[in-house]
Amino acid sequence: MAVNDMSAPVRLLRCARIRTMAPARGPQVVDALAVSGERVVAAGPLAELRERFAGAPETDLGGGCALPGFVDAHIHLTMAARNAVGVDVAADVTGSEDRLAARLRSAAVPLPAGAWLRASRYDQVRTTGGRVIDRDDLDRWVPDRPVLVVHVGAHWGVVNSAALAAAGLTDDSPDPHGGALGRDGSGRLNGVLYEQALFDLAYPSLARRRPVVPAPSEEELLAGLDTASDMFLSAGITSVGDAMVGPDELRLLQTARTGGRLRQRVNALVTYPHVDHLIAAGIRDGFGDDWLRLGGVKAFVDGAVAGLTCWLSEPFRGTDDHGMAVVSREELTDLALRVHGAGLRLAAHANGDRAIALLLDALEHARRRHPHITTRHRIEHCSVVDETIVKRIAALDLIPVPFAGYVAFHGDALVDAYGEERLGRMFAHRRLLDAGITVAGSSDYPCGPYEPLLGVQSCVTRRTSGGRVLGERQRISTGEALALFGTGAAAAAGEEGAKGRLAPGYLADLVVLAADPFEVPPDELGRIPVTQTWVGGVPAWTADGAR
Repeated sequence: MAVNDMSAPVRLLRCARIRTMAPARGPQVVDALAVSGERVVAAGPLAELRERFAGAPETDLGGGCALPGFVDAHIHLTMAARNAVGVDVAADVTGSEDRLAARLRSAAVPLPAGAWLRASRYDQVRTTGGRVIDRDDLDRWVPDRPVLVVHVGAHWGVVNSAALAAAGLTDDSPDPHGGALGRDGSGRLNGVLYEQALFDLAYPSLARRRPVVPAPSEEELLAGLDTASDMFLSAGITSVGDAMVGPDELRLLQTARTGGRLRQRVNALVTYPHVDHLIAAGIRDGFGDDWLRLGGVKAFVDGAVAGLTCWLSEPFRGTDDHGMAVVSREELTDLALRVHGAGLRLAAHANGDRAIALLLDALEHARRRHPHITTRHRIEHCSVVDETIVKRIAALDLIPVPFAGYVAFHGDALVDAYGEERLGRMFAHRRLLDAGITVAGSSDYPCGPYEPLLGVQSCVTRRTSGGRVLGERQRISTGEALALFGTGAAAAAGEEGAKGRLAPGYLADLVVLAADPFEVPPDELGRIPVTQTWVGGVPAWTADGAR
């Protein structure tokens, strides 16, 4: 079937196998696409398309398997750009306390006197044996400048004494609303900053004042954006939901867009402190274009799964710690009512079951007040659920956005805190899908691995990197897992009619894999090489470097 918009010349893309991911009534596997401008106008046998579009130029995508480009509903593009300006201390880079110390010392050497050293993706389980570093460690390793080390979950970080002084934090400082200052047994600040305490220091989109940590220059951030985009394109990601965008990040994305440096399509989730500006301007869900658009309002109800700050009905195993809420019932109810009433989409971070239940209360209230508004809201992460929660999500027609790769990446480290039984019903893709709920795929990078195929493998196998199976009953099929990063993630952005399929009228965004994922053993899905990534019918990345 062809569509009628032929304003641009038609080109044919051929490949040994193209899985369109179209519904059953459409062609499932073809060997050619007809593309006009940025969209697919036909999909079918090459011979048929050659006849229909006589003389159209052809491009051979090779002998692999082409699929719709991956859509990551919740990833942090602009955060990754900012992190690229600092130093990466992820476990695969450091791996031990000595190597962490050496990497921080080395990174500090070329910096100007007094400049901040910012590090990201610290993992206390894999790097420091479960012990969280503190200000005294950082004071020993880098005594001559302010240092901030952000946890891989991005909901807490550690600073040294110079950084505490620069932020004006003392032992007498109160905890900020929605956050906490870590202290030792004597009440002395230990340098650990939780939630809003970290956000106020270093996250422009969430800080209640100008962050103390200086922002990199625009050119540094654009270069970081190039690095992050290239990394995501190499994994086949053609669209992202940037899940923490404030005015600074939006300006960066707009600058990249106008300068031709925005290489993925971006669905921006604007952080909640800026919601009144959106409402006052009359901006609605979906404002923007195919490359940069508003996807909703990002809010927070609780903390992180890997950071062990999510809000739970049952405490972390072996403790009386239930985690933490970062917003009151009244604040959340008011925010949900304002966002829903304005026709905007709420994308609320809620990991623990207590947090999710609180969010559902707020959204149910908003729907009762404005029943004529049908905007589909999102639950970011939606990690710990039970049967009552699942039924309430289905009744509200919400879109959960669970972590796809957390069982594989974090699973072994989470068992002690959550227990195998609870982990068996976390990231509940199977249960949610069986309830008829639309579910979106998400990596939440830098909090987890960004490669969608690793997330697909994790959802299909529920196997940790150490070989343990957690939640066998939550396994889903390869097709269902791929759809999380296709039509599921597209629906979370309100773009299910444009992304997630290679069918007439859809964007010509595609990834070419060296093998067909439907024919690869589940434990090998994450190792399928990506050979090409195309955005809008144009090659954006190739394994051989040709573009």
